[in-house]
Amino acid sequence: MQTWFRLNGQRARLAAAAVLLLLVAACATISADHPAEPSHAFRQPEQTTLGRAYADAQARRPGESGFRLLNSGSSALLTRSALADLAERSIDVQYYIYDADAIGGFLLERIVAAAERGVRVRMLFDDHQLGLDDRALALIDAHPNIEVRAFNPFPDRARWSRPLQLLSRLDVLGKRMHNKVFAVDGQAAVLGGRNIGNVYFEGEGESNFRDFDLLASGPIVKDVSDHFDSYWNSAIVVPVSAYPRSNMEERLTEYLTELRGHTREVGPQVAYDKRKGEFVQRLLEGQGDLIWAKGTAVVEPPIRQKPGDAKSSSEVARALAIVRQKAVSEMTIATAYFVPGERGVEVLSDLVRSGVRVRILTNSLASTDVVPVHAGYARYRSALLAAGVELHEYRTDSPRPTAATQLLRTGRSESALHGKAVVFDRRVVWVGSANFDPRSRRLNTEGGLLIESEALAKRVLGTIERDFSAENSWRVTLEEDPRTQQKRLYWTGSRGGKIVRLDSEPDVSALHKLRVFFLSIIPEHLL
Repeated sequence: MQTWFRLNGQRARLAAAAVLLLLVAACATISADHPAEPSHAFRQPEQTTLGRAYADAQARRPGESGFRLLNSGSSALLTRSALADLAERSIDVQYYIYDADAIGGFLLERIVAAAERGVRVRMLFDDHQLGLDDRALALIDAHPNIEVRAFNPFPDRARWSRPLQLLSRLDVLGKRMHNKVFAVDGQAAVLGGRNIGNVYFEGEGESNFRDFDLLASGPIVKDVSDHFDSYWNSAIVVPVSAYPRSNMEERLTEYLTELRGHTREVGPQVAYDKRKGEFVQRLLEGQGDLIWAKGTAVVEPPIRQKPGDAKSSSEVARALAIVRQKAVSEMTIATAYFVPGERGVEVLSDLVRSGVRVRILTNSLASTDVVPVHAGYARYRSALLAAGVELHEYRTDSPRPTAATQLLRTGRSESALHGKAVVFDRRVVWVGSANFDPRSRRLNTEGGLLIESEALAKRVLGTIERDFSAENSWRVTLEEDPRTQQKRLYWTGSRGGKIVRLDSEPDVSALHKLRVFFLSIIPEHLL
């Protein structure tokens, strides 16, 4: 009887798998022979208003570019919006996530308005967690001045089939584009950790991310644009015009009106209407608050692992390692997702032994939005602390930087760290999309800016020092338990003006901690 049940159970599983495969096969698929015409970035910024605005400052500082830290979500959004309104020749957009919400709709309206003026727009999105569905992409792509392409798209377009496709083709579909770029007229670009959506820019919601971007202007933007072109024209990128098309009677303006419905009385359009002049003027006359310095755009190639290679290399890891090896006094890291691995623990331990102070801020269990990654990080906490690394974990009640004239939010939301920044010896700064975890090191494409500037380092440290404070993060320590005489972890912070010391993960339930325990068995390379 047991044999009969076992055989029938196997048959049932095979039958179910066959049905699922048939369902996936029935999904609409991408056209295999659709042409992708190559195109390239605009190369004459001096012919544009933005280019002329910065010409004198650039001439006085040959070989340098201008940088401004975009610390708050509101300034990061309104800077992108003002850039779109100033665009005269080109806008290049590259994002891992673009949500169909109030912020996404507002920024899309600014981009479409630029296209209506004759600006050429190229929009490149990763296909995995894209909030814009195929219908929306088709509507946007139908505009004569806008072209939309997707990085490593899922062959079968039904969203429900994606888990099945990942299971069957994880080696291919697991490779994602994590870059974030908003470049205008070959003259100015915004890079950093922010995707496009409410949660990244203080939009309405139960939570919002603490993040960092840099506005860059000058010669470095040519390098950013060269990297964008390498993606845009890559074999792994597909035009959305190759997707199966359904009824196209709907107009783009109708879709934008639909997105605008997500915006309440206090929203991105209201904020921009009140502050547009300020942000446009700041971009046109902003040389005074830009920090001019030498910088490098560091970007992974669109196809990180070539056929036949045993493993992929990392341009970002290599560039940061070169700077790290020269560090003599301190290294400060703020990263949303931190899984150092055994090799990372060894590297950081050696750095501490050489006399370098190493401070790391990452998410607490309560604030993280990716619990398996926290489980991976937790494996290494004790070893890092024993080596002398300082660990701080971001709190959900940590207030994010807010402009004095903030108009985007109503009320308070929980907080989570999403930024990725490193400062070496108070003189070299990295801000980008790459986390310190296995996915960023081995699979995702990433990009960012590496800048030599004491002034910028001071500005970045000045803002993240607050995140390290006892009010905004937990200081994790490894100390002897007086009852057992064994080493254990403690979390220390300030609440209500008083120092509190806890002996377990703060602000989470026992069930949540149990979940982390079971997730800790996931192999590190799958995180």
